[in-house]
Amino acid sequence: MTTTETRPTWHEGTTTRVRRPSWRDPRLGVGLLLVAASVALGTWAVQAADESVAVYAATDDLAPGDRLDADDLTVRQIRWDGEGGTYLLAEDGVPDDVVVTRPVGAGELVPSSATGPADAVDTRPVAMPVPAGSGIGAGVHVDVWAVPPSSTGDDGDEAAVPELVVENVLVASVTEDDTLFASSSGQVARVLVPADQVGDVLAVTAAGGSTLIVERPGG
Repeated sequence: MTTTETRPTWHEGTTTRVRRPSWRDPRLGVGLLLVAASVALGTWAVQAADESVAVYAATDDLAPGDRLDADDLTVRQIRWDGEGGTYLLAEDGVPDDVVVTRPVGAGELVPSSATGPADAVDTRPVAMPVPAGSGIGAGVHVDVWAVPPSSTGDDGDEAAVPELVVENVLVASVTEDDTLFASSSGQVARVLVPADQVGDVLAVTAAGGSTLIVERPGG
């Protein structure tokens, strides 16, 4: 048997050449840009993590005089911009023997300037019923009026007139309350009354009257 061997035929001038990538090749440029972008993004992420700081935020509304407790706070990460020292740093823990000196809303970062010793607080939170339909909430400024126990004046002929007791005070918080103390709205406000006027407010209820809070124009 005769075996025929087939050999490839090479023709002169048909050799395939592989071109080396050129600096002018746009694909090479795009690849370099992608690599550079990845490196830059990774560097930025590392730097951003290094520049963040853990600070405390309030979980509920805090009123002046409230003592800080771990249950009232949560930890938030914020970008470090050199001003992080103005907030309570989580790494320092919850300060001992410190109270809130001004209202801090729920979710708000707790500024260091909003805390201090108890004797630095010159207001006292006094619970007062919220009138139905008034829409009064935390952060609103109100006037406190004394409502006499009856509509009859001292002489039995004239109607007793409500009197202004405290003006332009802040509502620190409003909570639901189903006790007899609450008004028909079912809400009670904690009103920050100057310490030297708390007695005037308490004297109203002691005399059998009631307090009425009225929102000031502009809140």
